[in-house]
Amino acid sequence: MKKILFSCFLVGCTASNVALASVEQYVAAVDKISEQYKQETRSFFSSLDAQQSSFTSQQQAQFCGIVGNYIERLYQAADQNRASLDRQFRQMTKQDVIHQVMASKEMLILKKYNVQCDLK
Repeated sequence: MKKILFSCFLVGCTASNVALASVEQYVAAVDKISEQYKQETRSFFSSLDAQQSSFTSQQQAQFCGIVGNYIERLYQAADQNRASLDRQFRQMTKQDVIHQVMASKEMLILKKYNVQCDLK
């Protein structure tokens, strides 16, 4: 009986460690994705003329590409680790990720540039 209980305990601990490892992998992936996004946007914004009041069509396409890749990578990280995420995040759709990114403070600041990204 003790061996059975101990075996069950070990299986439970192993499953718990696997879930914890997946959460840690997700957090690490999001950190890496966010850092890459910061680098890409910094590079993009440093290439702009400080006197600009709006993006050119080429700049808008480039910026929307950066944001689109960011959203795609965030969604893939969530999708790959869905089973280990908290219940409220397991049902997250790509549209939810798009909404969160577009509602961020950084994106709201860019409204003055009339940035319109068609993200799907």
